[in-house]
Amino acid sequence: MIALRRRAATIVGSGALVVLLAGCGDLPAPLTQGPAGAAPVDGLARVVDLAAERTVLSDRVAAAKAESGGPVTDPAREKVVLDDARADAARDGVDPEWAARVFADQIAASTQVQNELLRRWADRPDTRPAPADLAAVRPELDRVGDELIAALKLATPARTHDDCPSALAQAAVATAEPLDDVHRAALGRALMSICG
Repeated sequence: MIALRRRAATIVGSGALVVLLAGCGDLPAPLTQGPAGAAPVDGLARVVDLAAERTVLSDRVAAAKAESGGPVTDPAREKVVLDDARADAARDGVDPEWAARVFADQIAASTQVQNELLRRWADRPDTRPAPADLAAVRPELDRVGDELIAALKLATPARTHDDCPSALAQAAVATAEPLDDVHRAALGRALMSICG
């Protein structure tokens, strides 16, 4: 939540900066300019939507692990996810190392949600949801991953744009509104490597 507030403050600061720099030379092209039919800012918004969707899917992953007693972290599975992200990114013309960092952030955000939910359910077993099947959740996680690579491709021009942090913050604030504190915090974690 604090990270989202900081990013929201960046929106105001970026607007003031644009006004101050208006007479000081060329500004970068706006984020609304991009490929026909879509713009880099659309890619950023799609990345945020997918990251939020993945944090919510983490609830079902946590429920499956609560039932099985399995560990939250699975280094072997995480390595496969990161290797696949690199390969898919390279195939689609996206920086593979950037994609791997973004996917590592998704994994960290999911871990954050799972740990918090498992702690809550341990304290209050009556709030624990019905068991979930991890094998049924994985195809959904894979679909989100595939769509995330496509969104990163669209968002690539925005990555180093001066307005990337403020555009990302705007999308995150809007997307986070219906989420609870656990998922808002995870969404902030999931977006750490998008800009820059």
